[in-house]
Amino acid sequence: MVYVPVVKGSKYDLMAVGRVNKSVRTAIKPFVEAMPVDPQKPSIDEHVYKLCSGIRKHLPLGELFVDFYGLMPDDIVADGTNAIIHGFRLLKGLGRPVTPVFGFERNDELWDGLGAIAREFGKGFCFRLSRDDLDEYQFDDVWSQIIERSAQMNIPHDQIDLMLDYRHIDAESVKSLAENVISFLFHNPDVAQFRSVVVAGSSALKSVAEIEKDGMGEVVRQELHLWSFLWRDMPDNFKPIFGDYGVIHPDFSNQSPSKYVNAKIRYTVGDKIVYYRGHALHFPDKDYEQYHELASRVIADRRYVGRDKSDGDKCIDDCAKRMIGPGALGTWVAADMNHHVCYSARQMARLIQKLQLASSEQDVQVALIEH
Repeated sequence: MVYVPVVKGSKYDLMAVGRVNKSVRTAIKPFVEAMPVDPQKPSIDEHVYKLCSGIRKHLPLGELFVDFYGLMPDDIVADGTNAIIHGFRLLKGLGRPVTPVFGFERNDELWDGLGAIAREFGKGFCFRLSRDDLDEYQFDDVWSQIIERSAQMNIPHDQIDLMLDYRHIDAESVKSLAENVISFLFHNPDVAQFRSVVVAGSSALKSVAEIEKDGMGEVVRQELHLWSFLWRDMPDNFKPIFGDYGVIHPDFSNQSPSKYVNAKIRYTVGDKIVYYRGHALHFPDKDYEQYHELASRVIADRRYVGRDKSDGDKCIDDCAKRMIGPGALGTWVAADMNHHVCYSARQMARLIQKLQLASSEQDVQVALIEH
């Protein structure tokens, strides 16, 4: 495992990861995060079933983390079962073993049930730690909780993953976050006993409002620079795993869709996410046609990696050449995310080799921006 993409538990995000190349799938362990229940839509039971059946349909094979993060800790389904426990039981019933994920400050009554489920799945367990958990004044308490809950669930440390989830990351915070990660990890002298540590975050934009209409903009993937710094600074027997949210902002929610959605293609290359912005999508029959032009701009860019690299790249190329229609918003979530996941997995494999050989900071920076 070289990469953990955090994937929102919606149809098109699941499709994006489900369509990655076989060689990529063996190198990644997707992390599916349940979306919140929309009070205007299906019941909790239906919401959980839709996610679990979507996982079974689109991600039937391979290693997988699942976190019912979007559910309220005390949500219950019709028979009175906690919705999170119900969700994992449903996945078991569907024959889809996963690594369960849970965090602190949620519902302390669930640990015994989660332990039983994790032992039945036989895929270990993942603690998801938030920025609040990673406050330096919380280190002793958090490590005590990790050790106590692992023992309570009867899961050995070599079957435990830790996800350090910093969510949105900006340029000013990279150095301090790196120091925070290292300080936290080595606060426990036995940290190398754990199966893995995933350091996750995202620099993706929440909206393209700051980019000129029908223009182009880009953001630096600060999470990639954070991982690079940590990888070089940590011992050879305990390297961090790279995690990110793809091209989706960590706080994205589909509960209150904006009336002012703009057409856009988000394309990951080197240490950037490039945004090709169009204009408003007021009239579907007319405005979606702009995706043909946006796709043409992507394939004309020297940074385009070619249609054979992923299903998402093929979609972009086909759209540019008008071999397919312009699609809809979901089409482009799937295409953008699929390209990102395939690209990032290959990038990680390449970077690990290059960082091992890098003799200077310049070598590292060149490797990070390489297409």
